[in-house]
Amino acid sequence: SEDADITFRLYETLDKELKKDNLTKLAEQVEFPLAPVLEDMEREGVNLDEKALNDLSKDLQILLDNYTSKIYSSAGEEFNINSPVQMQKILYDKLGLQTGKKTKTGFSTDARSLENLRGEHEIIELILDYRQVAKLKSTYADSLPNLINPKTGRVHTSFNQTAASTGRLSSNDPNLQNI
Repeated sequence: SEDADITFRLYETLDKELKKDNLTKLAEQVEFPLAPVLEDMEREGVNLDEKALNDLSKDLQILLDNYTSKIYSSAGEEFNINSPVQMQKILYDKLGLQTGKKTKTGFSTDARSLENLRGEHEIIELILDYRQVAKLKSTYADSLPNLINPKTGRVHTSFNQTAASTGRLSSNDPNLQNI
């Protein structure tokens, strides 16, 4: 009975707030009817083609391998492309490219810094392309299959009607809008 009592008190408080802000009509005509639809969507989940994602991952790996070879060739040596320290040595020490923003470990190799170096050496374009493909592979092709529920074969998210300050629908765990 305590649950019912608290629920009723909450209803009375929120009902007053809706009326005070002239939101009763919006709540009754839009928000309340949407709740069961979102619940159905959460339960149903989103279908992903796992085979297509696995095939995409393999294709992206081939691209990464090609970019890696080209980057090594352009640098004249092999190095860890994902290591900012090793990247600094190649770009700024070996190739003598213009330095930009300084970090605690040396000059920055972040995307903005590399964008500022576009056109100075072929390696910059290759590194930017490599990073873009690597992000697609790790963020989508490799991680999305891990989000598939083994029982349903689908990805299930939680939709939120009130979480975004803009009033738009949002989702989390996983955030399907970002994906």
